[in-house]
Amino acid sequence: MSIDSAIAYMTRMRDDAEFRRKVNECDDPAANWAYLRENGFDFSVDEFKLAQKQVYEVHGTDQLPYAE
Repeated sequence: MSIDSAIAYMTRMRDDAEFRRKVNECDDPAANWAYLRENGFDFSVDEFKLAQKQVYEVHGTDQLPYAE
């Protein structure tokens, strides 16, 4: 598990509409985590919160900016 994986997840959620739709449609937390793991992401809720904090410290928001 890692903060880097959480940041990669945040990036994919921002950039991949189909992936974002599938994640958001899943009502079962266990199935949602399984889907994330199947797609190569491995982080805990705490690591996700740390990733948000890290992104905020760099960008002034918990949302990753789009690449220019």
